[in-house]
Amino acid sequence: MIVIQNIGGRSRIRSVLALGVALALSSPAYAQQPEPSPGTDETAEATQLDAIIVTGSRIRRAGFDTLEPATVVSREYIDERGLTNIADALNEIPGFGVGITPEGGQATFGVGVNFVDRFGLGSNRTLALVNGRRFVSSNPPTLFGPAAPGIQVDLNVVPTAMVERIENLAIGGAPTYGSDAIAGVVNVILRKDYEGVESGLSYGVTERGDNERYNGYALFGHNFGDGRGNVTFSMSYDKVQGVLQKERDFFAAGYFNTTNPLADVIGAVFPGRSAATDGRYNPDIPYNTGSGDGIPNGVLIRNRRIWTTPFGGLISPVDTGPFRPGSANLIPGGFGPDGETVLAFDSGGSLVPYDPGSAFSAVDASGGDGLNLVEAGQLTSDVERNTFNTTMRWGLTDYVDVFLEGTFYSAKGTELTDQWMYNAPLFGGLSQMIRFPSDHPMLTPQAQATLAELGVSEFNLSKASRDLVTNNASSTTDLGRVVAGLEGSFELGERIFYWEGSYNYGRSDSRFFGTSLDQQKFINALNVTTNAQGQPVCSPTAIPGLVIPGGGTPVADPDCVPLDMFGDGRPSEAARRYVTELTESQALLEQEVFNLNISSTLLELWSGPLLYNIGYERRKESGLFDPGAFLEQGLGRSVPITPLNGEFTTDEFFGEIVLPLVNPDSELPGLKKLELVGKYRTVDNTINDRANTYTYGLQWKPANDLELRGNFTRSIRAPAITELFLPQATSFQFVTGDPCDSRFINGGPNPDARQRNCQAFLDYYGLSSFTSTAAGASIQGISGGNPDLDNERADSITYGFTWAPSFLEGLTVAADYYKIEIESVISNLTATQLASACLDNEDFNVADVPNANSFCSQITRNAPGSSDPGQATTFVSGFVNGRYFDMEAYSAEIRYRFDTERFGQFGVGLLGYFPQELTVDNTGTSPNPAVDEIGTSKRQYQLLGNWQRGNVGLNLSANYQSGAAFNILDTDETRDILRVDSYWLLNGGASYRFNENGQLRLAISNLLDEDPPFPGFGAGIGNYDILGRRYHLAFEWKFY
Repeated sequence: MIVIQNIGGRSRIRSVLALGVALALSSPAYAQQPEPSPGTDETAEATQLDAIIVTGSRIRRAGFDTLEPATVVSREYIDERGLTNIADALNEIPGFGVGITPEGGQATFGVGVNFVDRFGLGSNRTLALVNGRRFVSSNPPTLFGPAAPGIQVDLNVVPTAMVERIENLAIGGAPTYGSDAIAGVVNVILRKDYEGVESGLSYGVTERGDNERYNGYALFGHNFGDGRGNVTFSMSYDKVQGVLQKERDFFAAGYFNTTNPLADVIGAVFPGRSAATDGRYNPDIPYNTGSGDGIPNGVLIRNRRIWTTPFGGLISPVDTGPFRPGSANLIPGGFGPDGETVLAFDSGGSLVPYDPGSAFSAVDASGGDGLNLVEAGQLTSDVERNTFNTTMRWGLTDYVDVFLEGTFYSAKGTELTDQWMYNAPLFGGLSQMIRFPSDHPMLTPQAQATLAELGVSEFNLSKASRDLVTNNASSTTDLGRVVAGLEGSFELGERIFYWEGSYNYGRSDSRFFGTSLDQQKFINALNVTTNAQGQPVCSPTAIPGLVIPGGGTPVADPDCVPLDMFGDGRPSEAARRYVTELTESQALLEQEVFNLNISSTLLELWSGPLLYNIGYERRKESGLFDPGAFLEQGLGRSVPITPLNGEFTTDEFFGEIVLPLVNPDSELPGLKKLELVGKYRTVDNTINDRANTYTYGLQWKPANDLELRGNFTRSIRAPAITELFLPQATSFQFVTGDPCDSRFINGGPNPDARQRNCQAFLDYYGLSSFTSTAAGASIQGISGGNPDLDNERADSITYGFTWAPSFLEGLTVAADYYKIEIESVISNLTATQLASACLDNEDFNVADVPNANSFCSQITRNAPGSSDPGQATTFVSGFVNGRYFDMEAYSAEIRYRFDTERFGQFGVGLLGYFPQELTVDNTGTSPNPAVDEIGTSKRQYQLLGNWQRGNVGLNLSANYQSGAAFNILDTDETRDILRVDSYWLLNGGASYRFNENGQLRLAISNLLDEDPPFPGFGAGIGNYDILGRRYHLAFEWKFY
C-alpha cells in the first residue's frame, strides 16, 4: 500500500473516499472531532461531516487541503513494513534528518529514546503532538542527556497498535501550537471510537539470529448509550534485543581515519617501514611530506587499536615516560639497557612482550595488542516497553461531548556496553597512569622477578579496565498522561460556533542506573601490604612508591578487599564489588496545558464565509534532575554532576482567519479558489517575556485539478529548562578536527585564515607538525545555563503546488520549496566549536596565540616546552544565543493508483527531497555547512509500490541516498577517502487475509542485506541500515 502522500487535491481525494477504496494511497487527514451525537438533525449532521480539522489549523473547513506542505503515514504502512515503533516509519521519509534513536552509543541519562528530527535542524525544533495536543517530554534536563536541550517527545511512548495515522506538517505550525515548531509538527492521530476486539502477535529476527523483536497488543472498543459514548482501550508490549558492533563484520573490521605520519619521521623512527604494509586501506597513499604536497594528511586504516592502553595493562619507565625518547611518540617506552623491552600483563598476571602494532600517532595503530574500541561499541540497545492507552467519549447532550485520553507507559532501556575506566597517558586528572612499586604484593612472582631482572624499582601502568567497571547504563521510564475536556457546538444568530476546552497533564519519571568507580575505595584497595601469614591485605596507610592520580590517602575500612590490576580479568569479584558503586539518578518532567478555543463564521461575504478561530492557552513546564549523592559529590571518576530544578509558565493568545477572495461558484476563469489565511499567537513567558508568531499565506486554485499555495511564518523556540537553569557543571568533550592538526590544517570554512593562524600556532608552541590527542581522549570543560537567553526566532517561507489531473484518475503530483532562517540560535559551544572559532577567525592576534581572540581564551593548552605542547586540556563554555541556522530545500512527490478488474489493485509512489542549504554558525566565524554530508545527502528518494488482489497483497519499498562527504569542507589533503557511495535500501512484504477477521503479514527489511556505505565508523551515523536482512512475522485477529 502506498501510504505516504501530500495532503491536497480535495476533489480527487474526496472522490476516492466516496468510492471507499481501502487500498488507496494513504488516507488524508480526517477530522479530529467526535462523530455527531444522536439526535442531530440532517442539516447539522451534514455540516459536521463536511467540516474537518487538519494539522496546523483549528478551523473546521470543507476539504483536506492545507496551507502548509504535509505528508501522512498511515497505520497500514507501519504494519506492512513490520515496524513496531512509529519513529522508524518517520525516519524512512526523505527529509527527516538523523534523529536520536536506540542505535549507537547512548547517553548515560536516556538510553533507548526516540526523538525525530525534521530537516536536520535538531530534534528540539520538531514539535511532536498526540491528537493535536502537546505531550510531556522525556528528554532529561541535564547536560548529559541524549539530545540537545528541549522538550522532545519520546515516540517510543505511542504504540503502533493505537495509531490511526501520523500527519507531518512542514513549517507553519507555530501560531497554532506555539513554541518549538520551527521545522514542523509531527501529529500522531490515535484510533478512537473503535468497536470490537482486536489482537496481534509478532516476532522479528535478523538473518544472523539476533536482534529478536517481540510484540503483542490487544485493542478493545465498545459503544454504549445507544452510540452516545465509546470507550477504546489498548495495551501493548514490545521488546527489542540489542546488538554489539563486533557482531557485524562490517564494523568489526575496525576501519578508522587517522593521521598519515610524516615521511621523515617514519624514516627516522621506523627505517624500512612501508606504506604498502603498515595497515592502511589504500597502500598507494604515501607518507605525508607536509602542507601543500597533495598527499592526504589522514588515511583510513584497518583494525584500529589504541596502542598505549591495552586491556591487560602496559608498563613504562617512570623516568622517560610512556613513549621512547626520540620516537615522536610512536614507540612505547621500554626497559633494559637500550629501552627496547616493551612489556604488558597477560591474563595470568605475567609480564610478556607487547606488540603495539603499526603506530600512526600517539593514539592510533593498525593491529597489535592495543585496545580495540569496537568491543566498546553497540549497534542498538535493549529496549522493553509496556503501554496502556484509553480514549473515552460521552455525549452529554446532542451538542456537547466530554472526552478523555489516558496513557501509561513503562519502559526499560539498556546499553549493552560502553567505554570503560581508563588510566592512560592520553588523559589527565584521575585517569592518568598509576605508578606502582615493583614489589607490590598483588604482582605475580613472575612479574616481580622480571622487573627485578631488568632492575626496575617502579613503573607506570596504562590500562583499560574492562574487568573493573563495565559502565553500561540502563534507564527506566514511567510516564502518565491524561487529557480531559469538553467540546461541542451551538447556534447563535444563524451562525454555528464550535468550541473546545481541555486540560492536559503529563508526568515523566525516569531513573538512570550505572556503575561507577568509588575513587576513595579504589585508593584503599590499591594500597596493599601483607599480613603475618604473607597474605595481601589493605593498608590504612599509603605504601611507598604507589602514586595514584589525584592524590588521596587510604582510610581504614574493614570491608576493603585488595585489588589486582595486573592483567585482564585479574580483579576478584569481591574486589570489584568493593570498589564500584551502583548509581541511581532521576529526571522528573511535568507538563500542564489548559486550552480553550472557539471557531465560527465572522462574516458572510460575497465570496463565502470569513472563518475564524480564537483561543487561549496556559502551559507550565517543569523539570528536575537529581544525579544522586554519589554523582553529585563527584566521588567517582566523573566530574561532579549538578542537580537542576526549574520551571516556566506561558500565557498564550492565538487566532486564525480564513478569508475567501473569490466565490467558487462564480466561474471566474483561473479562480476556482482563492483564500487568504492568517494566523497569530502571542506568547508571554515568565522567563523571557513576550514573543509573537504569525503566518500569512495564500491558497489558489486556477483549475479544479491544480492548487498553488505559499506562506510566510515567524516561529520561535523558547529556551529549555536546561539552557535556562543549569548550574555551572563540568563535562568531558572531544575536540574533533582540531584546526591545526596536520589532518585538518588545510581545510576549514576559511582555509587561508586557518593556515595563517596555524603557522603562528606552530611557531608559538615550537612545533613543525601537530597531531591532536583530544580527538581520541576527551578534555574537561565547564558549562552552565543562562536565564537571560532570548528565544530563537525563525523566518520561514514555503510555496508549492498539488496537481491531480482529471484525465488520469488516481494520479497526484506535488512539489514544494522550503526556506528557514533561524537567528539567535541557542548553543552550548562545544570544545570543537571553540577551537574552530579561535583558529578559523580573521581576528587573530599572532603576538598572543593563547589569547588571540576571545574564543582562544576559552581553551587551555599545554604550554610551549611541556611534554606535549599545544594539546587542549580544558575549556570554558555555556549557553549563548549564537548567530544563525539556515536551511533551504525542495521536495516532490508523484503517486498513482489504479484498479484492474482482472489483475487487482496497484499503487506506486515516488517521494524526493533535495536539500540546498543546511548551515549553522554559532560563533560568527566558522559556518558549518552540512548539505552533501552523511545524513544530509543532496538527493533522497523513497519509492513505494503495492499490489492487492483478493486476500493476497505484496508491497515493496526502496530508499535511496546519494553519495555524501564526511565533511564538505575537507580537501584532497584532509583524508584519502572523502566520500561514501550512494546507498539503496530495499524492503518488501506480503500479506494474506484468511477471512474478514484474520490476517498474516511477513515483512523483510533490507532485502539485499546491504551494509552501510564503506567505510563505516560506527552506528548512528546517517540514516543507513546497520543490522542487515531481518524478518518480521505478524498475526492479527479481530473479534466483532
